[in-house]
Amino acid sequence: MTYPCKCCSGTEFIYLFPGKDRLHGLPGEFKVEECKHCGVIATHPQLSSKEVEKYYPENYLSYPSAIEDERSWFKKIDRQFGVEKRCRAVIKRSGKASGKVLDIGCATGVFLNGMKQHGWECYGIEPSNFASEYATNRFGLNVFHGYLEDGFFEDNFFDVITLWDVFEHLSEPVETLHIISKILKPGGLLVITTPNANSWDRKIFGQYWVGWEVPRHYHVFTPKTITGLLKLSNFYILNIISFTGALSGISNSIGFWVNEISIPNWSKKLINTISKSIIFRVLLFPFLLLTNKINRSTIMTIFAKNNYPITFISQVQISSK
Repeated sequence: MTYPCKCCSGTEFIYLFPGKDRLHGLPGEFKVEECKHCGVIATHPQLSSKEVEKYYPENYLSYPSAIEDERSWFKKIDRQFGVEKRCRAVIKRSGKASGKVLDIGCATGVFLNGMKQHGWECYGIEPSNFASEYATNRFGLNVFHGYLEDGFFEDNFFDVITLWDVFEHLSEPVETLHIISKILKPGGLLVITTPNANSWDRKIFGQYWVGWEVPRHYHVFTPKTITGLLKLSNFYILNIISFTGALSGISNSIGFWVNEISIPNWSKKLINTISKSIIFRVLLFPFLLLTNKINRSTIMTIFAKNNYPITFISQVQISSK
């Protein structure tokens, strides 16, 4: 069966490897392929929103509880540092001390709560009923249960729109960018954090790389392919950096690899424990520092400005990678 590329409508793909749900072990056969025309990597088949629901259980790793509820002091400090780092990066590049921010796929609202504490007017969209209710009840946030396509907001409403680890989950990225360009103010800031297919981690771990996360990740980009997509949607790229998620990405990739190799279970448990330890983090620090510096980490963050109004391009053409 032929699946047209959702980013350029191309129909020719390079088969990379078979895919499966390594995170939760749920059944399903998939394949990971690279579009010959635009270079975007996609999971096929791409499930409908209804079909993919079962791959997002309540224990999904993107539904964290409030930082204040952490029992471990180290995890509490670590998470607080991470959220604060994101908030400061967004506020700095927005050029505003306060304003309206929308977090698409806001999960349990931890980031939005951080922005709320900085004095921002916060809104969220979350397809998970469990996560949206948690964000509303725990933090008192304005979170809408549903999808961006449901049309919750008027044009030129937001100063900042963020998608933290969400863009890769979108089945229609071009349509999403079109909607974002309308509800984001002219010159407003768009922030996208997504796996970097040009990372060293991908080359090291291959099909076990956490960035694939089949079948939840519909599309995986390199800095060049996502730049092309954003430019053709009339966004101006400020910069692309690596500053978040590097350690957890490596730890999870190690876990996926270890779970499928033929070694005793005690060895698997030992390796997984070490990969999540403080000692491992210290030893890995020089590597993490280097990959972040040259933007070869598992996760990249794109900061872009909106050049609205645009003429919507239904069939995007991206130059070859």
